Amino acid sequence: MTAYPFCVLLIGSFLIGSVIGAYFCTADYRINTDKALITAKCICPECGHTLLLTDQIPVISWLLLKGRCRYCGNPISVRYPLTEGSFMLFYPVCFAIFHNTPWLYLLLWYVFVTAGLILKCHGHIRSLIKGISIMTVFHLAISALYLVLDTAVRYSAGL
Repeated sequence: MTAYPFCVLLIGSFLIGSVIGAYFCTADYRINTDKALITAKCICPECGHTLLLTDQIPVISWLLLKGRCRYCGNPISVRYPLTEGSFMLFYPVCFAIFHNTPWLYLLLWYVFVTAGLILKCHGHIRSLIKGISIMTVFHLAISALYLVLDTAVRYSAGL
């Protein structure tokens, strides 16, 4: 794979990892508090204020807000940016190591998320199944996109 497509897919992996990491934190919180997994808005768990889209950018928002809610000033746990950051690193590292075998890094991504949800939310089986289902659909869509892009890149490179 040439450098340009590799870099584009690596950056894509980083962005996908940040989105999955952010949703993982949301799913973990909502499963453990028996809240709906899919809603139109995200709220501060302390004051209940609806968060702006700019307050939900993985890691960056936490840093810009200095680890506090914009509206009530209550602290936001450092586990959120650490979890998001770990996903932001894990996804591109898997891609970089296993980019020659796309099915392997896609499988690793899925297993990582599923195992994490099971470990964090094992006491809430019904919500856990919904969370894993949502992650499965998302990962299947991302996997299809990556496989199409990978095939296109390999075909254009004559591999």
